[in-house]
Amino acid sequence: MEENKKSIHEKSRGETIYVYINEYAGKKYLHIREWYPDKEEEKPTKKGVAIPLEKVEALKEAIEELMAENK
Repeated sequence: MEENKKSIHEKSRGETIYVYINEYAGKKYLHIREWYPDKEEEKPTKKGVAIPLEKVEALKEAIEELMAENK
């Protein structure tokens, strides 16, 4: 489990969507991923996305634009 993951949504079957940063092959990624309970620990599923950190600002801008359009 990632140390600094933040819960953003809990689903009815016990799954939780988390946002966290992880490193893979020397590159850092922002993950938005669903985790599921497995006995005494949570594990990540394949449901989610991993965005290179250098693309996060573009994601943030796109979200802000969408939110402004849908107020």
